[in-house]
Order: sequence, then structure tokens, then C-alpha cells
Amino acid sequence: MLSIYYKIWVDAIAAEKNKKGDEGNWKAFTIIPMSILQGINLLTFLFLLRIITRGDVPIVLSFNLFRERALNTFIAGALTFFIPFVIINYLLVFYNERYQLLIKTYNDSQGKLYRNYFLITIGVIVVPLLLKLVF
Repeated sequence: MLSIYYKIWVDAIAAEKNKKGDEGNWKAFTIIPMSILQGINLLTFLFLLRIITRGDVPIVLSFNLFRERALNTFIAGALTFFIPFVIINYLLVFYNERYQLLIKTYNDSQGKLYRNYFLITIGVIVVPLLLKLVF
């Protein structure tokens, strides 16, 4: 399972390095979109779980940290769908320059695997939304 994860990462790193160069901000331009895509995958899973359980599972845990509801929702969403993936991705890919070993171990697909992951992730989130309309 991790080999697919690492192959997608190597492909994403290679694609961003080709765009930004070795000296650019390719790390940030790689970790942020990948973490967002993984958060979308979690959101899709929670949507499906919510449909199956008929609304018993909360999608975002609510808390009142600030007076503004929108700010509370934004922070809850970031804590649920973005920050955990940034931490996990950093530890698995970037910590101690591990991405260099991964690039040597796995071949890149000239951005095809990264693009397909993006398209599938965006395409799959439509499924629970359509199921919600039907049911």
C-alpha cells in the first residue's frame, strides 16, 4: 500500500521540480496540493459513511473557539482535513530528506500518476454528492 503512496509522491515531486527547479519552492508546492487531495479523500469517505449511517456521523467536529461561526468551521476543517495530512506527509516523505531515497527507489511517470490521482480524487467526491441527491 505504501508503494503506491510513494510512487504518487515521487511523481508529484518530479513534476513540481520540473516546473519550479531544484532551488524553487517545490516542496511547498508539492506537500500542500497532496495534503489537500488526501483531505478531499477523507471528506469523500466521511460523506459516504454519513450516507450509509443516515446522518449519524459528523463530517466536521464543531467547537466554539471564536465568536465567528465561519472562523470556527474553517479551523475545524483545517484541523480535520489538512493539518494531519501535512504532518503525516512531512514525516513519511520529507523528514531527513527521505524524498531523495524515494526518487532513487521509484521511477516517476512524468506527472501522469499525479494527474490521474488528482482527477480521480476530484471525480470520486462527486459520487457521494450524487448519492445524497438520489437518497
